[in-house]
Amino acid sequence: MLDKKVSRRDLLKGVAVGAGGVLASTALPQIAAAQDPAPTSTVEPIEPTGEPIRVVGIFPLSGFIAADGEEMRNGLVMAIDEINEMGGLLGSPLEYIEIDDVDSLTDDITTAFQRAVEVEEPDVIISGYHLATGPEFDIVADAERLYYNVNTQIAWIERYQSDPAKNWGIFQCDPAEIWYGGGFALWLDQLVADGKYELPAGKTAFILAADDPYGTVIANSFEEAITKLGWEVIGKETVSAGNTSDWGPVLSTVRDNPPSVLFSSDYNPADDAAMAQQLAADPIPCLVYQQYGPSVPEFLDLAGEAANGIIWATVLGLLSDKIGNDFRARYEAKFGQAPGWANAGGVYDTTMVWAKSVALAGDAKNYRRVAAMTERLIHRGTTGSISFENHAGLAYPGQTTDPSLGQPHIIVQIQNGEHKIISPAPYTTSDFQLPPWFA
Repeated sequence: MLDKKVSRRDLLKGVAVGAGGVLASTALPQIAAAQDPAPTSTVEPIEPTGEPIRVVGIFPLSGFIAADGEEMRNGLVMAIDEINEMGGLLGSPLEYIEIDDVDSLTDDITTAFQRAVEVEEPDVIISGYHLATGPEFDIVADAERLYYNVNTQIAWIERYQSDPAKNWGIFQCDPAEIWYGGGFALWLDQLVADGKYELPAGKTAFILAADDPYGTVIANSFEEAITKLGWEVIGKETVSAGNTSDWGPVLSTVRDNPPSVLFSSDYNPADDAAMAQQLAADPIPCLVYQQYGPSVPEFLDLAGEAANGIIWATVLGLLSDKIGNDFRARYEAKFGQAPGWANAGGVYDTTMVWAKSVALAGDAKNYRRVAAMTERLIHRGTTGSISFENHAGLAYPGQTTDPSLGQPHIIVQIQNGEHKIISPAPYTTSDFQLPPWFA
């Protein structure tokens, strides 16, 4: 497509709205998809001239997860800029409006979303995740607006199933968090079965559960799954996510009865880095899993060499393939730093899912038609393939064995200061290595 002379009309009909891979839809099969995942200099920028399409981004930009909030915001801004450089959507420019929901707690979320729907008149609201997600759904549904996010919660799926007619305009563009615990349990059990990890303390696990709904669901799902596989949970402690810098008392309890696996659902990168450093100073002979925090760039800066050997995972992982690495290069060129492994790519993909749905609908203001197009869309983005069931993304391989339909639950190990994907195929970039503290 890029080798031919393309008219403005053909370009817009062809959905050349920037990077992000392949569009698949049974709704409008005549609409072509851009085959090259990165924009090239052969396409001249086009100045959009239509009525602006209002995109409201709501992110935690000044609270204790501001590092994640910045990544989220950058992913949206990058997508908007690339779309506008390609002529906008259906000839209209995207207009970005930003709202900071601080710590993304209940009052913060309520204030931010009320402002969005009552003042900003959005054509779409796009966000990453919110720690106290929940109050925004009724606000958006009552206003009959579109809302795309990566909240990663089973609670959303249950809410949607309870009232699809009300929640028609809301989409979670990644799988639920329940796949973290269960997916890691299956991988761990298979690792042992394959003889790649000789258990120092038998089939035993110790769980450190973050004290919020997100961390609790992940910890509980791991406990349930690993127990069904015949393992014993020999200890479980609750920790405060974002407020645990001294792990001494908790780790002392773990050392009193060392497990073969230490599983933590504390997702805060500063907390996780502090744990890694304190473990490195006095190692426990077990595998260490930290659910998500190491994916944030600041983790490696804070943890240093203590990060080596740590295992973490995400169902919203920026892949190390051509599409993911092209995104990394463009992101670094634009923002002067590399993206993390989840939020920047995840929100970028979320924006492209909405944008392609608008292109298929043919009208950004017909929100119900846009939502209908999203329901039948398959988007191959930086985090894998996004398709929807109950208005949420599918997990690969947990929910589907077809990688062209789901986002991979990537399991990553830090090796020599680098993140290496050790599961699942075909996205792996390295094999599991016994952590250095076993030497």
